[in-house]
Amino acid sequence: MNIAITLSLLNLVISIIIFSMISKIYLLYGRGYLVWFLFGMAFIPIIFIYSIFEFFVSSSYIIIAYPLFVIIMEIAIIVAERNLLLSIREREGEEYKILLREDIAMLRTFERIANYLIRRISTLIGIKNIEKTIEECIDKYAILSGIYINGNEKIITTAVEKNIDEISQDERIKTLIEAFSFFIDALIDLYAAFVPYTKIAEDMRKEIAKIDNKITIKWIMPFVILKTVIEPILRRCKIDELTEIRISVVIEGININKKGGIDIHEIYKYEYKEIIEKLIKFFHRCRYPLIRIFGEEINKEITTNFRLLPDNIKEEIYKLGFIRDLPRGILEEEKLTLMSRDRIIEELAERKRKLEEAYKRLSEAKLDRMKSNFINIIAHELRTPLTVIKTYADLLRYEKLGKLNKMQKDKLNKMIKNIEKLNELINDMLQIPSIDSKELELRRENFYIKDLIKDIVDELKEMAKEKKQKIKLSLNESMTNGDIKLIEKALKNVITNAIKYTYEGGKIEIKAGKEGAFTHVVIKDNGKGIDKNELDKIFEPFYTGEEGGVGLGLAIAKNIIESHGGRIWAESDIGKGTTFHILLKEAREK
Repeated sequence: MNIAITLSLLNLVISIIIFSMISKIYLLYGRGYLVWFLFGMAFIPIIFIYSIFEFFVSSSYIIIAYPLFVIIMEIAIIVAERNLLLSIREREGEEYKILLREDIAMLRTFERIANYLIRRISTLIGIKNIEKTIEECIDKYAILSGIYINGNEKIITTAVEKNIDEISQDERIKTLIEAFSFFIDALIDLYAAFVPYTKIAEDMRKEIAKIDNKITIKWIMPFVILKTVIEPILRRCKIDELTEIRISVVIEGININKKGGIDIHEIYKYEYKEIIEKLIKFFHRCRYPLIRIFGEEINKEITTNFRLLPDNIKEEIYKLGFIRDLPRGILEEEKLTLMSRDRIIEELAERKRKLEEAYKRLSEAKLDRMKSNFINIIAHELRTPLTVIKTYADLLRYEKLGKLNKMQKDKLNKMIKNIEKLNELINDMLQIPSIDSKELELRRENFYIKDLIKDIVDELKEMAKEKKQKIKLSLNESMTNGDIKLIEKALKNVITNAIKYTYEGGKIEIKAGKEGAFTHVVIKDNGKGIDKNELDKIFEPFYTGEEGGVGLGLAIAKNIIESHGGRIWAESDIGKGTTFHILLKEAREK
């Protein structure tokens, strides 16, 4: 009996642990169906509590309670599973999005837009007329075969999913969007007979804003731009004005019909790059007849329509550089912003290139003192404009000068990373006095090399973590005498070098131990390695090999070590990694 009670208590503890884990999952994800799992799992500890209670109380009601608890638990779990499956079948929630193929995601997007329009049109013209339109669309595009409107006035596309698998994977998305853009166009024409087109454009923008699939956004972008930016203007034109525009704008794949609608479906027969080129060409050819009809103010209206586009479409436009190619007078402020950003990035890149060229020329000259003075002056002179650029970049990053969209933030972060790289470059330049051991003023003290290396590794662990590298330490209590700040700089330069040139997922080993009158530090990596003919050159100032950069880190480390009466050298094999050896004098006993 005691054993049975003990086992029941053990099972009770395990069941409580399981219940707490599921609770944490629910708190993390907040899914509705997890509530039912929690409810069902809550009965497991109750059952074990009951089993312990059963040893002390004998009653017919207790016998009935056990199967009742099990039944309730099973029902709760069945309900949870049902809700999970429904969330997938009804195309809702993260589970559905994760499982969705790109072509099916495209299909779901068009299905949602079509259903949105059908709900509004059905009250005006009835379902029968919409079904006739569907039949006409199927006659043109066989892939639409089998779609129908159910009793809830929703379009069902199950048959299209089967038809998709018969098309080659490369052509699926293009075929889908060509067919469905034709279908959506037909629904819009029906809706436009009863509702002002500005209202339709507004409704379209709201629906498109809900799309979060990147592939869908990419392909639907041309459709949305033409239907919500230009078509609202064309729909206001008179018959003779539309005739003039149609004569001026002749582009394969894009057709302006007699009502001012834009038929875009045939453009999807082309590659994406050609589609974007045709889109730009359309705007340029439309501009002049529209100005003749509406005057220069039309540019402001087109600009306003562009700015009303949902953020997901605008991000795609920014990514493509689409704005730069638009006709003069449209989105001029956005063009200036892009140009200013690009100019700053180009200026930083150009300055970096010129600096590296200057370092290379200086490395060929043997005028060390002149090099130090010259670079020191340049470094200080660069600090001022760089500080100004960084200040404005930070103001933009923290949105002190106005809100930024996701695309602008990504580009700005890249610019700030380049600023930080340039700042590091200048800091390296300002360390050039450390290359000349005669100029070093040593403040000697005794310290444990073990503690110093641990501090350096702690500082650099994030850098190694980003590359998924492991750093293994094997350090003894050896005490060294020297300038702790300078020796820290030397060791940090060598360890940083090892992290930088070791592959992602690599390993770095750092050992320190007593060797005669010296402390021997070994820094070993399993990176790409160094050619044996290059080993003697890596400690020369401004030597960069094929890697670029400034080439000061190892030169500074060498002169700091040698100024302490020590020695540094490297051993390496291509493809097997590099080992740096550093000898530092041990502290003398007092």
